[in-house]
Amino acid sequence: MSELVLDYREYDKPRQYGFGTKLFFLYLLNVADWFCTQTLIDTGRFQEANPLMAAIMEYPIAGFFIKCVLPLALSIFIWLFYKIFKLEQNKFTNFIIYSGVVIYTAVIVVHIVNFVVLYTTM
Repeated sequence: MSELVLDYREYDKPRQYGFGTKLFFLYLLNVADWFCTQTLIDTGRFQEANPLMAAIMEYPIAGFFIKCVLPLALSIFIWLFYKIFKLEQNKFTNFIIYSGVVIYTAVIVVHIVNFVVLYTTM
């Protein structure tokens, strides 16, 4: 019977996500941004706000490579670098990742608003 008793102190601690999980979530937000941006551009009623990316997004394959393939390779490289050299997460890396998550979340919210505007004005 004592084996079934749960230690509730374990549940009081905040969940700590691993470095790879954080990088993967940031990457998924990046891909969502690319997909939403490309979809909105394809409607012909929206354009890319970043002038440098606007030139790249004119070519869907180039946009896919720059926004999806390259960041995936970079994320894997950074994750492997941390694993190989047994680096620990620190406040700076967490700040950078969480800042990226906040920024991409804001961008996704703007995309959602644009989709709402697009489909309510059709």
